[in-house]
Amino acid sequence: MTNTRDCRQETSSMPSLKADWGVYIHVPFCRSKCAYCDFYSHPAGSEFRMAYANAVIGQMEREADQWRHRLPSGPATVFFGGGTPTLLPADAGVRILETLRRCYGWDDLGKRSGIPMEITIEANPGTVDERELAIWAEAGCNRLSLGVQAFQPRLLTFLGRCQRLNDVTEALAAARKAGIDNISLDLIYGIPGQTLEDWRLSLKLALSLSPAHLSLYNLKTEQGTRLAEWMMRGLAEPCVEDLEVEMYEEAQQTLQSAGFLQYELSNFAQPGWECRHNLNYWRRGDYLGFGSGAVSTAGLRRWSWPADSSAFVLSFEKGEEIQPVEEECLSPELAAREAIILGLRTRAGVNLSSVVDEYGLGSATLEKWHRLSAELFRQGWIHYDGTNISLASRSYLIANEIMARYLD
Repeated sequence: MTNTRDCRQETSSMPSLKADWGVYIHVPFCRSKCAYCDFYSHPAGSEFRMAYANAVIGQMEREADQWRHRLPSGPATVFFGGGTPTLLPADAGVRILETLRRCYGWDDLGKRSGIPMEITIEANPGTVDERELAIWAEAGCNRLSLGVQAFQPRLLTFLGRCQRLNDVTEALAAARKAGIDNISLDLIYGIPGQTLEDWRLSLKLALSLSPAHLSLYNLKTEQGTRLAEWMMRGLAEPCVEDLEVEMYEEAQQTLQSAGFLQYELSNFAQPGWECRHNLNYWRRGDYLGFGSGAVSTAGLRRWSWPADSSAFVLSFEKGEEIQPVEEECLSPELAAREAIILGLRTRAGVNLSSVVDEYGLGSATLEKWHRLSAELFRQGWIHYDGTNISLASRSYLIANEIMARYLD
């Protein structure tokens, strides 16, 4: 069975977007490349940053024509990711948001639902300027995701990050002064040389800053990074797996005691402060990506833009249309499996009947998944009520193995 097909010739079949769709804007700029990072990012001067913002605006305006009659409402969420989006001048960010409002009609959402948009900007400590952040906030940004990663200088040096504790506290003070109270902190565990006491202290310090949300990521060695090279040459030793497990369980216990809800495998929030943009991903919702390296998904279609910001800007300046580097149409079966895998990452889980109905699969597929779910339930790996499935807490550490059972 073919799971994907080339759909570049099927433009007429572009679907309407689902409700609560999101917008992702990739800002690939960073001061320096972290040792573990495999995202598309690079340093850039101020002139190029403005040129890039102009290209993103041009792309949004051009793409708007094909979506004008396929939008159920304005977007529910906007996420500036990177890289370090706060290296983009705030006035450029304002122009991007104004273009989004003009071309994609976000005001319509607030009028129809009364739910305020969630507009997130990622930042690294030391890149948050109080005046600039106030401009972002005035334009509608109401959520800050701050990449703290660690509090110990030796671990930050190993990761290739140059920041101080003061940079973290100053960034949070600037955000709150600007009226941004929805603040998320990123932390990394499983760093070579990191001890359980280091991790406990990082959790304690993070909680002392009163964030609304915490994202905790296990350090992965990605191909092509400096970390991968160090590992290959024996210059760094991976964290012992048992220690990683201890760190994960320590975080679960500490954050639960502090009133945080683990609503996804790596994400914890004060009740009501879950990241709506990421929840849309985990529900296999629709989203439009803009900028070099950004990815979009609409129904069964998925496409990505070239991860080459120089070519991206040059194409815009020459008036040339930017073509996706990858575009595919997923089969309904593959899309449904994706929906299950993504949904199982969340505390809420996924409704099997809804997935089968959405992707037009038959009763035989639903029955197969019911049999598998009943078996996993009997073994104590999942919660299952005859329709909805979610991981049991004991399965969080082997989540990938449980998810893989639904790919057969």
